[in-house]
Amino acid sequence: MQVKGKGIVVAVAGAALTMVLAGCGGGEPDRGGASRGKNEADGRRTDARAVLMAAAKKTGKQTSYKTVQTGEGGSDRSEMLFQKEPAATVIKAWGKKSPINPSGFHHMIFLGGATYVKSDKVPGKSWYTMDLGGDSDSSDSRAAGYIREFAGALAATESTEWVGEEKVGGHPADHYRGTVVLDELAKYTGPAIKKDVRDYYVELAKKQGMNSVVIDMWVGKDDLVLKSQESGKGKKGQEVLVEEYSDFGAVPKITAPPAKTVATWDEFIAGKAKA
Repeated sequence: MQVKGKGIVVAVAGAALTMVLAGCGGGEPDRGGASRGKNEADGRRTDARAVLMAAAKKTGKQTSYKTVQTGEGGSDRSEMLFQKEPAATVIKAWGKKSPINPSGFHHMIFLGGATYVKSDKVPGKSWYTMDLGGDSDSSDSRAAGYIREFAGALAATESTEWVGEEKVGGHPADHYRGTVVLDELAKYTGPAIKKDVRDYYVELAKKQGMNSVVIDMWVGKDDLVLKSQESGKGKKGQEVLVEEYSDFGAVPKITAPPAKTVATWDEFIAGKAKA
């Protein structure tokens, strides 16, 4: 399965299982945040750079949240829970069906350096565990979505502008949009986006064959990012990635499956061989 987006995947050994996997949540409200970028004449937050930088900072401080990521037309969908302390991720993904995975559904938990995968291949067990090495850390971070990349790229782009006030999930938000030219972003050295984040994002987009992308972001009045959308033409044609963020600080604590329900990797392989 290949979930549309930036092409970030985690390979699950031997099963041809690939998943899209970047924080937000509770904490004390930033009472001055919503005024950042505010036009004193009419109260509109039209200063896109100020609002987006504040939003990336505040959202990044959150302890947990939920990210729902969809590809073009909603054909691929991932629901991800992100938790900072201890670092943990829950990923449920729906994609194309295959002989290996007739349902097209994947369910994974990353916690404490271990990876747990939902499976019915081992009698009496409902999960198996495996070692992804350093990739487990990226899985934790990717569930936070592309907030840093998208907000930073927009804030670094002169064409970015305030579109208007809209509602996302029933919450009032300011909508910002800009066309990000990747070669120009690659040369940016200002405060809007860190060099490592900038280089990472440019590299991913160019690997998809993109030269420019249109990014939309919706920022709540409390400076928490509620939604983002990236669209651009790449090697496979038009690509669209949408992310929605919610449940800031309200995500249930992520825990490992009960030990008695978890098979080892060797048990999983043996179970597959018998299937």
